[in-house]
Amino acid sequence: MKVLTNLLKATFFFIGTFIMAQDTTEQRTVLFNTIDADGNEVITNREMRSFYRGKLNSFGEPIDAKRLFYAFDANRNSIITLNEYVKGPDFKLATNYRDRWQYPERYQENPNTEDNLSESEKAISKFTRIDTDKDGRITLDEMVAFNQGKIDNITGELINGKLIFYALDANENDEINMEEIMAKPDMKLGYEKLKSNREQLSIAVSDEEKTLTDEEYVNQRITLFFELDQDKNYKISLGELQNYYDGKKDKLGKPINAKLRFYGLDTNEDDSLELEEFTKKIDFVYATFRLKEVEKQ
Repeated sequence: MKVLTNLLKATFFFIGTFIMAQDTTEQRTVLFNTIDADGNEVITNREMRSFYRGKLNSFGEPIDAKRLFYAFDANRNSIITLNEYVKGPDFKLATNYRDRWQYPERYQENPNTEDNLSESEKAISKFTRIDTDKDGRITLDEMVAFNQGKIDNITGELINGKLIFYALDANENDEINMEEIMAKPDMKLGYEKLKSNREQLSIAVSDEEKTLTDEEYVNQRITLFFELDQDKNYKISLGELQNYYDGKKDKLGKPINAKLRFYGLDTNEDDSLELEEFTKKIDFVYATFRLKEVEKQ
């Protein structure tokens, strides 16, 4: 009888422990999803700080969100997964991370003041930064100066400030107002405006193009065309061009962007290069416009 009683006690203890653990897991899962503001299934240091900002612990003291973050980050990769969060905090681990949460400026990402802004607020902030003379309008020179030296995330090339300006200048009055900068840039309009002005902007001219005559350049391109046309269908695919440029670098030592060159040459937009297209010089403004359009699809 005594054995049976002990067995029942053990069974109830196990069931109770399981239910409590299940409840804790469910509660932590809900809280995890709440803290994970962007819904990407991981919690960042910034999200943890944002969630606990202004909150107090059971002693009435402000919760140290940085210390709490490192107590959950078991594998020390600076993000918290659901699995880590459900297991609970390890404050001994956080102590090993003491320098990180006591001296955040040494380790944590730089805070972005625009993170919590709406899209319209971000546009207003950007307008203010570009409009350096504060006259309530953005000129071509201001747009070019703002984008000078910046890299396009899609193409990996320098941003063409003039192209962006014309893409935003919807009423084509050579200035951008607040309403226009809040709108989506019309890259096709921007390219057409550049083309109509007969400006050659951001044209990357290779060394051989500078020194060769037009006839010599065309002859070299014809030879290269048949070298690249591996399947002998008298067309060059994106894959064939990428294979050719793989590992090659431009005169600045940067890897050559084969995609950018391909779409700059594919003027009939049929996703292949014919001999006539291949023997022409690349318009990198058009190439940028085309690559952005393709990447959006």
